[in-house]
Amino acid sequence: GKLFGGIHAQHSEYSAIVELIHMASLLHDDVIDKAQLRRGKPSANALWGNTAAVLLGDYLLSRAFTLASQSQLDDAASVLAETIQSLCTGELKQNLLVDEYDITEKEFFQVIEAKTASLFSCSCQLGAMVSGASQEQIRNVKEFGLVFGLAFQIADDLRDIVSDDGQEGKTLGTDLLEGKMTLPVIHWINQDPHQRQDRIHYLSALDDTAKLTEQLRRAGSIDYVLREAKIRVEKAGQLLDSFPPSSSRDALLALTGQIIPDIA
Repeated sequence: GKLFGGIHAQHSEYSAIVELIHMASLLHDDVIDKAQLRRGKPSANALWGNTAAVLLGDYLLSRAFTLASQSQLDDAASVLAETIQSLCTGELKQNLLVDEYDITEKEFFQVIEAKTASLFSCSCQLGAMVSGASQEQIRNVKEFGLVFGLAFQIADDLRDIVSDDGQEGKTLGTDLLEGKMTLPVIHWINQDPHQRQDRIHYLSALDDTAKLTEQLRRAGSIDYVLREAKIRVEKAGQLLDSFPPSSSRDALLALTGQIIPDIA
């Protein structure tokens, strides 16, 4: 919002609405994933059970729509509704692909665009809309959010594989052990057609993600995914170049620069 002027009450209102949607998605995700931790703390479903967690997520979504319906901003409710639809589509597609070792990179990017990047994009779009930005400016900042979100999710998946449990507050390799293929693993599986079936068999019997991490390093899959994240970080920076210099643009650039994990 600051890219286009000062911050006022509607920015805060829509920030709250987006965060309600975000929290609802996390509650539902943890139920689906049977997660016991959320950023190092017991998840809602672990504390109070699946029913309470799902109902709380539904309540937060209903509050978000109630607040959006009371707003005077044209098209904001439809933007939020489309975003929630995208989040649900991404989650559905991801769950349909569980334990599917044939997932392609294209399918992976479709999932994370819908499941993660769409919320970043929505946030940026609403911030610009509230500030009265032009349609071209809204399109650019919306695209920035999308690319930022893709880079963020790629890097987050990479941390899940190579970081210590204590650093990230989540179980090492959780996605992989639950049959959810992330980009480093997808690249590794498809890197050599002659070894593809052997690698799939190795994954199906995997009980130690540390061993897989070493395989991914040796095969260059981790370096490949780092490059993919950096490409999107660079593109996000280029999209910000379309806006005049300001402290707000500098802040977004700095935030973008923090996405890439420091992996030895």
